[in-house]
Amino acid sequence: MKNKALKILITLLCCFYITTSFAQDKSSHELGVIIGSASFTTDYGQRHNFQANVGGNVGLGLGVIYYLNFTDYRYKWNQRTNYFQEHFRVRAEFSYMSADLEHFGEWAETDSYAGEQLRAMHGTAQLFNLGAQMEFHIVDIVDFGSRRIDRLKFSPYVSLGLMADFYNPSLTSDLGDWTEDPSVLYPKWAEPGTVDTSSGFTGSLTGGIGTRLKIGEYSDILIESRWQYFFTDWVDGLNAKDDPANKYNDWLLWVHVGYVYYLN
Repeated sequence: MKNKALKILITLLCCFYITTSFAQDKSSHELGVIIGSASFTTDYGQRHNFQANVGGNVGLGLGVIYYLNFTDYRYKWNQRTNYFQEHFRVRAEFSYMSADLEHFGEWAETDSYAGEQLRAMHGTAQLFNLGAQMEFHIVDIVDFGSRRIDRLKFSPYVSLGLMADFYNPSLTSDLGDWTEDPSVLYPKWAEPGTVDTSSGFTGSLTGGIGTRLKIGEYSDILIESRWQYFFTDWVDGLNAKDDPANKYNDWLLWVHVGYVYYLN
């Protein structure tokens, strides 16, 4: 698992080096911060239950971002380049996310002992992400960034990227110490090999949609919704591999806002 994350990180660094070398002196750079709500969809909760998948297991996410543009839109806006350079940019990111995890859905609401076991389980998921994504902007980056066209207030975009992730889950039960007595857990997680709260490394695929909002000569606000799918099912510490209901790896939806400052 660590080797997989290392390969992803090396690939990201190589791609970033190539794009930086390609940009050379034609590039421009931006720095920013982001913060928002991260909704975790994991083995906690019932599939297709709104509270389990959207409204319940929600935590905080924040990060630092850096943008590489393939054109110097601030000082060479009248020197047109090509479609790729004027509509694509690379975003590097280091971010942290965490959430408290609970079981929601009809099985957790029953009066049975199994329902009590589910309600007694409490988990946390903590994530550190390092990676990059490519953004495609519908509006010409030069036209928007140079501020020479007043009517351009928004710059919508879509993105696709890869992350290397460090995760650190935890699990407790109100019914007792599950490490000493696994029977306090819901039956499918009382089986050997279905719970592992040790930290680890993995990778993830990201896809997002958002927009920039112009607020000043050298600054923007961004609003973005991003989906992040992990290459492991251990982010929450639970993985009942033989359960037919366990079809997908963990994933999350991060809705955030940010501030971006133009460095040049």
